Amino acid sequence: MKVLLRRGALGDVVLLGAVTSRIGPCVVVTDPRWVPLAGRLRGVVSALPWPEIPAGEVFDLQGSLGSRWLAPTAARIDKRSIRRRLRLLWSGFPARPPVPALYGEACGVLPAPPPWFDLPLLPRDALALIPGAAFGAKRWRPERFAAVGRAWEGPVVVLGGPGEERLVDQVAAGVPGAEPIVEVGFARTLEVLARTRVAVAGDTGLMHLAGAAGAAVVALFGPTHPSDGFFVYPGGFVQRELWCRPCTLHRRERCPLGHHRCMDLTPEAVNAVIRACAG
Repeated sequence: MKVLLRRGALGDVVLLGAVTSRIGPCVVVTDPRWVPLAGRLRGVVSALPWPEIPAGEVFDLQGSLGSRWLAPTAARIDKRSIRRRLRLLWSGFPARPPVPALYGEACGVLPAPPPWFDLPLLPRDALALIPGAAFGAKRWRPERFAAVGRAWEGPVVVLGGPGEERLVDQVAAGVPGAEPIVEVGFARTLEVLARTRVAVAGDTGLMHLAGAAGAAVVALFGPTHPSDGFFVYPGGFVQRELWCRPCTLHRRERCPLGHHRCMDLTPEAVNAVIRACAG
């Protein structure tokens, strides 16, 4: 049995679907928070909490000192970490390969395109708005999310994770008929994403989940950049090409220059990409 090791954030684990879909029956070892979700990825027969590593052919897709200690002989990922950090100093530095390509390189397979979950085949007529993010610098203004929702001709859902109830309710209140969904776990969220045509989100874990579930994704990039290798989904993105971007790989609560212009994205620009995605 093939065993894949990957902790990290939600998006890191969701991207495993690009290789689990290819290598067939496998086990994923991940953070306990993501075990139920990882178990639903195509090709995964079991998901275990870190650091329970069963016997088998191990692939270390974490690439940390801890994972090297746990599985010293495993095939492992080359994260191209130096290349990532050089892009913070010079945006013209060549981008690293997409993360699924790095996972595939370690596992000896070509990554599969999304979707990576087997969900019910439903009419995809909904717009999903995902206003939250773990770090404040990635968040777009709630009233602008609401403006995008009001322009959509169809059902609108607003998705968030635990602790984002107030934000989700604020956006949903600005869109007549919008359905707010915040849950512990992902069962209801995946049900909704099965009927989502387009999802609008910042650079956040639920953005990855939407793309992995088969929705077109309109990603809003501010302090981070799509060339970092994580945006691999059908759809498009909106960003401002500023000299100060990217200013972080993922963790920054506030703009270091104090203006946060990178997230001064207009609803009109976002709606234009939504229309292109929706056909």
